[in-house]
Amino acid sequence: MNKYSFIFLLFILLSLGSVFAINSSFLLSKDASSVYLVASFNNFEPVEMERGFGELWRYSIDLEPGEYLYKYIIDGEEILDFQNSNITVFNGEVFNVRVVKEPYSFPKTGDGRVKEIYFRNERRYINPVKPGEIYLAIEFEKNDIEDVNLQSNAKLVSKEVIESGNNVIYRFHVFTEAPVLKYRFAIDDSQEIIYGYNGTENFFEFDFSKPIIPYFDTPEWAKGRVYYQIFPDRFRNGDPHNDPKGTYNWYGPHNQSSLGSSFYGGDLQGVIDSVDYLEYLGVEAIYFNPIFEALSTHKYDTKNYLKIDPSFGDEEIFLDMLDILHEYDMKVILDGVFNHTGTEFFAMQENFAKQEESRYLDWYYIKSFPIRKSTSSYEGWHGYADLPQLNNNNPKVKAYINHVIGKWMSLGIDGWRLDAVDQLPVSYWASLYENFKNIDENTFIVGEFWRDATSYFEDPAFDSVMNYIFRDAVISYARGGSANNFVKTTNAYLDKYPPQVLHSLWNLLGSHDTERILTALDENVDKMKLAAVLHITFIGSPLIYYGDEIGMTGTTDPFCRVPFYWDEDMWNMNIFDLYQALIQLRKDSLAIRQGDYNVLYSKGNVLIYERSYKSEKVIVALNSKNASVNVNYELDGEYVDYFSKEKVNVIESIPANGFYILFSE
Repeated sequence: MNKYSFIFLLFILLSLGSVFAINSSFLLSKDASSVYLVASFNNFEPVEMERGFGELWRYSIDLEPGEYLYKYIIDGEEILDFQNSNITVFNGEVFNVRVVKEPYSFPKTGDGRVKEIYFRNERRYINPVKPGEIYLAIEFEKNDIEDVNLQSNAKLVSKEVIESGNNVIYRFHVFTEAPVLKYRFAIDDSQEIIYGYNGTENFFEFDFSKPIIPYFDTPEWAKGRVYYQIFPDRFRNGDPHNDPKGTYNWYGPHNQSSLGSSFYGGDLQGVIDSVDYLEYLGVEAIYFNPIFEALSTHKYDTKNYLKIDPSFGDEEIFLDMLDILHEYDMKVILDGVFNHTGTEFFAMQENFAKQEESRYLDWYYIKSFPIRKSTSSYEGWHGYADLPQLNNNNPKVKAYINHVIGKWMSLGIDGWRLDAVDQLPVSYWASLYENFKNIDENTFIVGEFWRDATSYFEDPAFDSVMNYIFRDAVISYARGGSANNFVKTTNAYLDKYPPQVLHSLWNLLGSHDTERILTALDENVDKMKLAAVLHITFIGSPLIYYGDEIGMTGTTDPFCRVPFYWDEDMWNMNIFDLYQALIQLRKDSLAIRQGDYNVLYSKGNVLIYERSYKSEKVIVALNSKNASVNVNYELDGEYVDYFSKEKVNVIESIPANGFYILFSE
């Protein structure tokens, strides 16, 4: 009997019912005189492996499904299998872990067996928010188990069950005062199966002083806030003295050329002059398209990141605007365009002037000499010669961008929207995110990304993204689409993103890059109002593109950039009054501002969902059909209609393209 003479107790999840032995082979390629296998399945007695062709060593055995420990003895020396990264410590020694799985079988609830458990060291399953707060999730195939509960030293635990494709996720929101959270999962499937550390009944431990996954939370002020996007040249002309030469008439006539390349005179003084309007509308934060010096109307071709564009004003007027907006509790978000510059940027200008002698060649991706304004000479963003692509891997470029960030944050801005983030790897943005937070942990960082942004929240890289997925879902539904499709599309990110980001997502209906929402809805005001209700009452933070609230129209760029109608005779007051009322509702209701979201009814064109916070409940019911729909949905008590003030306990029907917003008594 050797030193492993004790009986090794193996934890096997599939321990009940019929179990079949699976032929398993241990293979090792090694130039050696002798190789032995030491494994738990034979009480750690070394067994000699057979030498095959060349340097290949093999040992085969029939094993029942489960986990087995093993290592090799090569010419008398104990060595791990470095091809297998699954290792554990047992009795003070390190072993590899071989998992033997049962041949495929369909999961079945109540059979006392678990086909597969998904729980790994990644944010999907272990998601620390801050010391004392964490989300823990465990995942199974559908119809495999009956339930799961968390056993822990937590002070407070809440649970939600999420269907994700063919799987089910059990997610626990955990609060504890303990410095080390100890927990394990109690699986209910006709009997209790305990799943803990390394597949045993031992407790997992999460040390809040040494988080294995970085803490991640978004600034509290940013959650549920109402944002407003301003395209500076087209919002309001407050100071005609800084108008560029040849400034175009504000009210047109407009055409592709004028809207694409002409200046209209909008500036920062215009924003100051509009603060009463913004306050009346209910705006709580402003996202500005680029305001740094550049040649174009859109300012994405930056000339000087450290200077306000003269057509918008100067640093003094910027600081005045910042102070005034902050007095009204309106936050300021600037556009950070850090993956390309304009050709007038100082580094690119030296490249043109000094060619091979320039100090800034490695700031860009130079292809050939002489350097001319052409993508045959250098890489241009999306192939545009006017937008030479920066080499963001260059430490000097990184240092310069940090200098830019530091300057504007030192002046008191509240956050950044980062342009076209898919042009650079996630690791770059994660590193920059850390720099932002080191300057001010309450700064708010938003990435422009149009698709599933899950990967950006892992490290993390952003607090939020521009939620174009929401936009697509709203347009599809408001045009007469099914409620189920809306729920499916939005749940695809609601169930996947970390819960702590959901209230900060920038839910938008349009932007400077899209056709206006009223145009997308065929200028149907009733459908626009339906979209507005979703926009303002849904979970997240609504971002309103300037002018959408007054019913402005326009196809894609540049026609979505028509100057704001300051002539109120041109406003659609039905849309404006609804937006103003909905925003006030959001500001007054914690349930809508930061509450939970739960779908109550989703059938045909009718969607009913609940927003809840503590004892407050708000029910939103919508119908995207061009005809009234009978519903007869019974509520869980008496509610009051937000607009009519009537008391309601049953939603009997919803009019064509209509909606109700109901408050619990």
